[in-house]
Amino acid sequence: MNLYRFRWAPGVSVMFQSPANGDGLKVRTWYTVGLPVRQSASLLQQTREEYYGPAGGPAGNRPPDLWKRVVRAVIDGNGFSRWGYCPEMLPVVRGIELSVPRITLLLTYATSRDDQDVEDHHAEPCPACVAAGWRAAESAT
Repeated sequence: MNLYRFRWAPGVSVMFQSPANGDGLKVRTWYTVGLPVRQSASLLQQTREEYYGPAGGPAGNRPPDLWKRVVRAVIDGNGFSRWGYCPEMLPVVRGIELSVPRITLLLTYATSRDDQDVEDHHAEPCPACVAAGWRAAESAT
């Protein structure tokens, strides 16, 4: 993972991270550190093959009715961004998500109270987080 810190003012920085993940997805994230409200912008870009599916088939074309899937994904992707990943926590609107084919831009924010709620949630084991794969199961020892 590439992680860069740009000092903006004393105690305030802008961080940039770009995970070195493959699988046809490139993620770039910028976020603030040291402000009362953490603001972030994430840009997700998929390769053509990952988004549309592999070229091929009997005629060498993309799957039939692909345009319907692309239009549906763009319509569903544009709107408010819901913050919260645990099924037990209520989702909270914390930004906006904009999509065009293969590219998604997320503009979000989180307050220190949001961070405290997540920290309080993880203070004790949560079966829903474990089942969703967001947290490892607690050790039996």
